[in-house]
Amino acid sequence: MQTTSMLGPVEKLAKLLADATRVDERIDDVTTALSLIKKRVSESLAQHYVAMKDYRFQMPEDLMKEEQSYERLLQALQDMKAEIAKQIRPVEEQIIRANVDHLRQTFNQEGRRLNKCLEDIDDNILACRQYLQDYERIRSSLHALNEKLCQLGADAIQVPDGLPSADLGDIVRRRIENLRSQGKI
Repeated sequence: MQTTSMLGPVEKLAKLLADATRVDERIDDVTTALSLIKKRVSESLAQHYVAMKDYRFQMPEDLMKEEQSYERLLQALQDMKAEIAKQIRPVEEQIIRANVDHLRQTFNQEGRRLNKCLEDIDDNILACRQYLQDYERIRSSLHALNEKLCQLGADAIQVPDGLPSADLGDIVRRRIENLRSQGKI
């Protein structure tokens, strides 16, 4: 559901960015063209006044109007560019907020999974304590069976050794060392 709600703004941003790129390209083209026109107008004026014997400076009205219209056109293009940038900003902010929300959600989910792993480890450690109690109970039962065998005249059977410690941490550590020595971990 989160992905579909983000598609609209992403598509909108892509379209706006594409439009902005096209407008930027057109503005650059028009700016270049306007610069060329301004240069030609300036050169024309310079040639006109150099050719004149009378040095009173007076710019022809039509050239002034033409230059002003080019300036207005350039300003309109710059205004359009600013408007597109203004439209893109809220979409970018919306995408950033959605991305932050998604990352926080993912972080929280992963945090819960991590805590679940620790709970499972704790449960297994607690289960180990129960297995150790079962081990001692079964070992005692084997001793009792061995005594009955001996009372009936049979040879005793070797009972596995008891655990070297009653400390759960020490026993788990020794079992881990035993598994390592066997190459199992």
